[in-house]
Amino acid sequence: MKADIREELKRELTSRGFNGPVSPNGTMTLDDDYLAAVGVGELLELLVARRETIFRSGDIVGMDTAKMAYEDVGTAVEALKIVVERLVLPT
Repeated sequence: MKADIREELKRELTSRGFNGPVSPNGTMTLDDDYLAAVGVGELLELLVARRETIFRSGDIVGMDTAKMAYEDVGTAVEALKIVVERLVLPT
C-alpha cells in the first residue's frame, strides 16, 4: 500500500478507536509493516473474508469474542472504504 494511503488509513483507524495498530477490542493488529506489504484491494478482500469467517465462529470461540472480532473487522472495513473514497476514486 502506498505511504499516503497507509497514513490516511491509520488516521481513519485511530479516529474509530484503534490504539496504534491494535483494534478497539484487541482482536486484530494492522501494523505499518503489514500495511506496507499489502495492497488496498487485497486488504479489503482479506477483511471481508475474515468477517465472514468470524460470523460463523461463535460456536468455537464464543459469541462475545466473535462479536468483538466482527466489530473490529467492520471498523477496519469502514475506515478503508472512507480512504478509498477520499484518495483512490475520482471525485
